[in-house]
Amino acid sequence: MKKKSCLPILVVIPHGGMQVPDELSGYEAVSEFDLFIQSDTCANDLFYFNSNVADTIKTDISRLFIDVDKPYTALPSDGGGVVKKTTLYGKPVYHEDMFPDEIAIANMLRRYYFPFHDSIKNTINAGAIELILECHTMMAVGPKLSSDPGKPRPLVQLEHMIPLNDTVVNTCEETLACSLLEYFEKSFYKEDGTIAQRYAIKRGASDGFILNSFGKGRIPIIRISISRALFLNDTYFNSDYLRVDELRIQQLKKLIWSAVEKFFIKNFKL
Repeated sequence: MKKKSCLPILVVIPHGGMQVPDELSGYEAVSEFDLFIQSDTCANDLFYFNSNVADTIKTDISRLFIDVDKPYTALPSDGGGVVKKTTLYGKPVYHEDMFPDEIAIANMLRRYYFPFHDSIKNTINAGAIELILECHTMMAVGPKLSSDPGKPRPLVQLEHMIPLNDTVVNTCEETLACSLLEYFEKSFYKEDGTIAQRYAIKRGASDGFILNSFGKGRIPIIRISISRALFLNDTYFNSDYLRVDELRIQQLKKLIWSAVEKFFIKNFKL
């Protein structure tokens, strides 16, 4: 734990990284722009609340090379495995005949994947966490290799349902998820940028590995996804312009933290 005044929240950011692993430098067929767009763009900045929370676990490695939100046994595949062969738009991740072999993948799992998950387990086992927030940013419209291709997405979406045997169970009380969404609505009431429902709780079981791995324990966990429409626009997909308005990111970060802090104080005993 950090200083006593922090809230007992664990923040997990699985897809904010944009780096190529050292082992694969020169093998990648994706550009810096691809890495920027294929990540949960700006998630590592938007959800890093410093000493306001007990711990933050994130990675700098791009999900294209090691996706910590997939089972380590998930075979390399187009968009779905722990190691990707293509981006979410179908572009090859590696130059021809340069996809890593099983030994290289095993070494990368040991270096990047398992330490990430061990950090989550160690923080939980320390016994001071009362809430886990798994944090993402999402494309404004579902990409080609997603479960909602071509569909506009909310500004804020929460998930708290996972499969268990032949049914669906909650990773937190429904009232908690509804309360957090309410505080996001209050914090973001001036924001716009979607033709879809602006704030939503996603119904049905999530296939996210982190939510499924840690959602059956005693600690409530909620997955938060913030639309990139709040800080990116279509011009990014037609240029190599990678600069993000830092002032806008800091503004949104304050709005996110305001919602989280007020929600926690309302629903948890300090």
